[in-house]
Amino acid sequence: MHMHYYVMQLHCNQERQDAEAIMAGIVTSKLTERSQTTVPKGVRMVLGVRPGDQIGYLIEGSEVRLVSVVGAEHADPALEPFLEFLRADLSRHPERVTEFTREFIARIEALTRHVAIDHDAPIDGAVAL
Repeated sequence: MHMHYYVMQLHCNQERQDAEAIMAGIVTSKLTERSQTTVPKGVRMVLGVRPGDQIGYLIEGSEVRLVSVVGAEHADPALEPFLEFLRADLSRHPERVTEFTREFIARIEALTRHVAIDHDAPIDGAVAL
């Protein structure tokens, strides 16, 4: 089993007077049965996050880095090119935009008639609302 360790350093400033000048090593936490974890205090301090803030997971090959996204705007690198593709395609082929037929709507309703949706159920995966 290969494990990748990151060295973490925390430099004190006025707001972090009670922290050690430098923290180094691996900090761990345990996943619950629901794959949740508590972000340890030292990690929260390094990231500068508080309860309610969002954190991000940068996936780079087989490694994952935990980062603060406080104040950062999420940018999906595929979104702009996709929207540009749609704009160009719709400009060149406006005839492709059509209404749903009654038959199509009836088919969708028939396929989903017995599908129960719990609007209060937790959502798996990364979701920003």
